[in-house]
Amino acid sequence: MNRDIYPLLGYNINVISHFIQNLFNEKLSEYGLTHSQAKVIYFLANHGEQSQTDLQKRLYIKASSMNGIIESLLKNECITKHNCPNDKRSKLIKLTDRGVQLDKTIWTIAQNLEKEIGVGLSDEEQQMMLSWLEVIQKNLKHLKERS
Repeated sequence: MNRDIYPLLGYNINVISHFIQNLFNEKLSEYGLTHSQAKVIYFLANHGEQSQTDLQKRLYIKASSMNGIIESLLKNECITKHNCPNDKRSKLIKLTDRGVQLDKTIWTIAQNLEKEIGVGLSDEEQQMMLSWLEVIQKNLKHLKERS
């Protein structure tokens, strides 16, 4: 039985993800943000006000983790949180002006990181890799749904 971890897809994707997240967190820390907080800001900037539950589901974050992220963003005045008029148990999350400005900064950081990630790869190679990663994502979503 071969027990070499290095040729495994999952291992390599995990290592790459770890590097990217660490680099992104390093850049974001200058603005008092984490990668997880940046994802929430990005999603709200692109999709508008959302319920906390919808954000949690769409970003694949556990409820307990989502609460911590929301509290941090509230403390840093990046978002507002209020009761949903149709369901008092549901909380609606919206970006503040500060959150909107941070979204622009986050996007710039992400674009610069993307350029660095793609060094040495042609546009065609990057598109092919993206296509493969989408297939893997789809496979993993199906696995998650079945479990």
